[in-house]
Order: sequence, then structure tokens, then C-alpha cells
Amino acid sequence: MSTLDKKAAFFHVIDSHRWLAASGCAWNLVSRNAAQTKEKAEVHGLLPNIDVMVRDCLLLHARSLIKFYRSGKKSTTDIVLCDFSTTKIPAPVDAYLAGYERPIEVHLLHLTDHRDPDYRQQNPAKPGQGTTSRPNWDREAAGIAERLIFECLEYVSEQSGKWQTPFKALFDATAARYRDKSFTWPKDLCEKPDVEQYLKNLGL
Repeated sequence: MSTLDKKAAFFHVIDSHRWLAASGCAWNLVSRNAAQTKEKAEVHGLLPNIDVMVRDCLLLHARSLIKFYRSGKKSTTDIVLCDFSTTKIPAPVDAYLAGYERPIEVHLLHLTDHRDPDYRQQNPAKPGQGTTSRPNWDREAAGIAERLIFECLEYVSEQSGKWQTPFKALFDATAARYRDKSFTWPKDLCEKPDVEQYLKNLGL
């Protein structure tokens, strides 16, 4: 659990959701699976490999949020869901996200032997360590983002408790930004002083 004041910690929860939504929205516009439009062609012409950059941004924010939603450990520095709620995400969603926690860490965050397929074949993961296989990120990135938004954040925003109102506001903004690139992020959920004042006005 975090040692920060909860208003300060919630600002960082907002930040990861905001950029997951933004990168997820961009991914749906520029990925290989996205419809071929004039806009997509222009973006790829201006920024070659933009799809890889956007996808990796999505996965990095996803990794932070997977840890946030799944962790029940009493760390003194990690910001986790139990800082704000006794709610746990549903077991099937937890199991789904568990399959991506270590692969994102191995294949994006660390240069490790586990990136090499021959090494993985000769050194399979031990029980309880989590897989180190490399998923097909192009196929699975959007699904990871949508599980985090619509099966984790939305679920938490529907649970009763004193943090329900800010989580509901965060879900509404995150879902809207994910679906619409022109959505303006709410001022109350932007800068740290604005977030802390919003939460203070709610009595938090």
C-alpha cells in the first residue's frame, strides 16, 4: 500500500488511466488492424512505425494498471486498489490479466534472456512464476486496454464506498477518451492541484 496521502496517490491512478485511454484510442486508429483511412496513411507517412510506438505506450500503461488492480501485497510504495477500496476485481478478469503481467515486463521493460524463443524453450517458467511467452501484441493490445477500462475500472466504479464518486468520474472520462480522440479530459482530473481540490470537495 502507498504511504502517500490518498489524494496524491489517486492523481497517479488517474494519470495511468488517462494515458491508457489516449494510447488505446490512438492504437485503434493507427494499428495494422485499423481500417485503412486517409488519416491513417498520413500519420504513418509523417511518423513511420507510429503503430509500434503507440502500442508500446498502451502496454506500458496497461502494465502499471495490471499491477494496480491485481496486487494485494502490502508494499510500502506501490499504489494499489486496496488503498482505496476493499473491492477485488472478478477472478476471471484477474486470471486474464495475470497472463500479461510478466510478458509485458519481460518483453518491454527488461532486456532479458527470456526474450529469446530458444532460451524460453530450454528454460520454461516454473509454476507460479507466470509465463514469459511473447503474445501477439498486435492482436491482443486492444483487448487488454478494454479489460482494464470496462471490466476493472467500470466494475470498481460501480461498487459502494466513499471512493465510488471519483472512480465513476474517472471511468466516464476514461471510457469517453478511449472511444473519442476529440474528447476533452475533465479539468478536475487533470493537474495534481485540481485533482486534490476535487477530492477535498468530496470530503476525501
